Amino acid sequence: MALVATLYSDDARGSERRQVELDGTLRGPAHTPHDVLVSELSSTGFRVPATGALSVGSRITLGLSGVGARAARIVRLAGEEQFGCEFISPLSPGELAAALDAPPAELIRFPQTAMVAPADALPEPDVGRFPGPVRLAVLMGGGLAAWGITIAAAVALF
Repeated sequence: MALVATLYSDDARGSERRQVELDGTLRGPAHTPHDVLVSELSSTGFRVPATGALSVGSRITLGLSGVGARAARIVRLAGEEQFGCEFISPLSPGELAAALDAPPAELIRFPQTAMVAPADALPEPDVGRFPGPVRLAVLMGGGLAAWGITIAAAVALF
């Protein structure tokens, strides 16, 4: 007697994954940018290093060169260091091709600046009080301005 068996996989990925090394920008619910290296990409999802601020189920946005920003959600934690993510709407074949063919991001080299002295090494600023006549003038001017506003409001109401 012959038995027919069907093998099922719990792998719910919808399309072929490609091993890549693409620079991207990941933004979580707080919209804080995190530079990431996308290690796998398909039209339905991607894999990126896990960041401590995010967890499975979080809605995120991934920015890729050639594609732009795309909404996604984290669907699994692979090991302790990789997130498996799913695009909310899959990439079109043209968008996938653009992401795979995009040139690598160029690093911006900022000029080196001189080391700033620590705050405790700077002298305390000399903060003194205003002279007595200046303080008296400010106090009297403030009082007169308050009375002027009060009288103007009373005249306007009555």
